[in-house]
Amino acid sequence: MTEPTNRKAKTNCIHACARNGTSSKHGGRAHQMLKSLRCKILALLVASIYTILTIYALQVLLVSENQKRHPKGLVITSQSPATFYRVPRKAPQYRQKNLVEVEIWGKAAIGLYLWEHILEGPLEERLGGAWRYGEKQIQNIKFIFRTGPWVVPNNVPQQTKSLVLVINGRESKKVEFAKAWLHSLQDFPHLQNIGVVLLGNERCENDWLYSYMKNNGGHVTFAFIVYDIAYADSEIYFQWPLGVATYRNFPNVPFLSIDVQKPRKFKCNFLGTVYPNSSRVVLQTVIKKFNLEDECFMKTRDTWSPGESSQSANDYHYALANSDLTLNPVGMNTECYRIYEACSYGSVPVIEDVVTPGHCRKGNEFPLQLLKKFKAPFIYVKDWNELPMIIEKEKNLTHNDVVKRRKKVLLWYKMFKETMRDKFVETIQQNFAA
Repeated sequence: MTEPTNRKAKTNCIHACARNGTSSKHGGRAHQMLKSLRCKILALLVASIYTILTIYALQVLLVSENQKRHPKGLVITSQSPATFYRVPRKAPQYRQKNLVEVEIWGKAAIGLYLWEHILEGPLEERLGGAWRYGEKQIQNIKFIFRTGPWVVPNNVPQQTKSLVLVINGRESKKVEFAKAWLHSLQDFPHLQNIGVVLLGNERCENDWLYSYMKNNGGHVTFAFIVYDIAYADSEIYFQWPLGVATYRNFPNVPFLSIDVQKPRKFKCNFLGTVYPNSSRVVLQTVIKKFNLEDECFMKTRDTWSPGESSQSANDYHYALANSDLTLNPVGMNTECYRIYEACSYGSVPVIEDVVTPGHCRKGNEFPLQLLKKFKAPFIYVKDWNELPMIIEKEKNLTHNDVVKRRKKVLLWYKMFKETMRDKFVETIQQNFAA
């Protein structure tokens, strides 16, 4: 109710009181007092309603400042879950310093995960896709991202002063390519600061990088490396998440596009390659033995393929979006793209929690130390024979329980990426802008 309407009601009441006053000569003093009392009650009622509506409107405005509700059921607040570990922020001390330009050259697919998913930077194609480019400023750091086949030493800015090079060290051919890039950086006359983001070897065999590090006489100041490296010290060497399979064009799924309220058709899913004598064979056997084919969306193949057909990609996204759980049998390493892809859809990763052969760090907190450190809301198993019990527990959950868990996974993943962004930016500020 608006203020003019309120005044009009009061005016009408006053006029009514005046008319009642003129008729009181004929109705008696008692009748006049009764009419006057009614007018006062009416005026008080109008004023009370106006006050209540005003207070309600103010409350709605105040709540909307601190909380946004999405029509699909997610509530986003300015507060973080109390259980989530956050990296202590030291960024404010750098905000008043001069702007620092940092080039990021992506020569591995994880560069797109860094740029689009972690830093949430824009990206545009140039020269028919041979060159992809984006810019984004975070605090006093202006990031300039370049990737694509035309990003070669002769085509990138020769005046670059600060650089983060994203490279692949998963296999010997990739290592030789990465070494060639690191050697070429010696020819950039103005280059002062170098950092590396490395897709490490799945067995954590990355010794070749040591000689390029500044603490060993090289020119690289710090390195973010994928997988559970044993020498992560959060000063020179940092652990970095594998992320989603950007080489298969897995998208940055919009956080609010997931309908958390919608019931999902399947309890679990697994789409992937089944290698002979692997735990994936055990998983497949358990699903058949306990008649879980109707509960779990399954599509398997005998040989791995780096590419995706449109049909297989559609099947995979359908499975993630329509399953409460996503099964993650171990491969060459425990950490896999499927973990992060499941999180993108609010599907809980069920992870085979075993250490794989190689030189990755071992101990109570391993594998997946980075995810466990940040309290990932996942389900861990040591043996796939535990799956039937997990499915039974799923059947006993209420829809409200499942919705809450979905929200928790989505919010955790969002905050995990934000925390990795903060750590990345902080490391650059400490080493490039200090």
